[in-house]
Amino acid sequence: SQIGEVIKAGFPSMKLFTTNIRPAVVPKKYGVDMGRVAHMMEQVAANGGILMVHAEDDEIVMYNHERLQAENRIGFQYLPLVHSKMSEDVSFRRVIRVAQWTNCAVYMVHVSAKEGVGAIEEARAQGLPVYGETLHNYASFTAEDYSRPHGEIYQTFPSLKYDEDRTALWNGLLTGSISCMSTDETCTSFEMKTSGKTIWDVVGGHLGTETRVGITYTEGVVNRGMTLQRFVDVIATNAAKIFGLYPRKGVIAPGSDADIVFIDPNFRKKLTLDDLHASDYSIWEGWEVAGWPVFTMIRGEVMLEDRKLVGKQ
Repeated sequence: SQIGEVIKAGFPSMKLFTTNIRPAVVPKKYGVDMGRVAHMMEQVAANGGILMVHAEDDEIVMYNHERLQAENRIGFQYLPLVHSKMSEDVSFRRVIRVAQWTNCAVYMVHVSAKEGVGAIEEARAQGLPVYGETLHNYASFTAEDYSRPHGEIYQTFPSLKYDEDRTALWNGLLTGSISCMSTDETCTSFEMKTSGKTIWDVVGGHLGTETRVGITYTEGVVNRGMTLQRFVDVIATNAAKIFGLYPRKGVIAPGSDADIVFIDPNFRKKLTLDDLHASDYSIWEGWEVAGWPVFTMIRGEVMLEDRKLVGKQ
């Protein structure tokens, strides 16, 4: 009942989960059942808002936990079997169908599988207000990376998938079915990130904000031929439009905030921890980049110059 006044106060987007992620050791519920999802969508639609949805099929995810526990396969490398491609396919299509019934705009977060890309693509082909984002770690790594030393550092929920999914995510970004490249930022230390070793306790979240623009430029523009216009759309303009911040954000124009990032396309090297500042580890250490942000302004104030922080915190 508070949704209408929240949207009218200037906060048009809100987020929900359709899964509890993993069985709760203590009572802690994230997931919202589809009846309440539908009711919430009715209120969001009636007030001109948009609903962000972390969509996984909770029954499939919880059963996968039980099944793998019984089979004694509980290491974090089995995460793609818990947070599975089937779960993404089923849940995305349920959410989109309910959104169609309620005339609600939805934004699917953390798209990780080709099935999720396909569901969004079909909905958009019907003219439905359905949008999707992926994360640059989903678009750059696969489930095979869980087998690397300290492979748990690559985990963000739902989970990494496979090479066919990585290809589908890039195709979606290039063609328009995926609207945004996002981050899912959590500033964990290496000690905290590696504290969980199983499907029950692995730590989620990705140190992604600092690397998002440079990795998307390298992998999208340089390596896959993404146009500069499309690059700007997926890292800035689309999000500003979807969440009601355009033209204050997402465009360089008179009256807009002077939030501008300058990229040096001649910057080429393998990233080291000295290039990064979010924590004491990074999944991007050793990644070869071609082009990197070197100068940043926020509302006209210089914050980063020659890759060094010069602005006030």
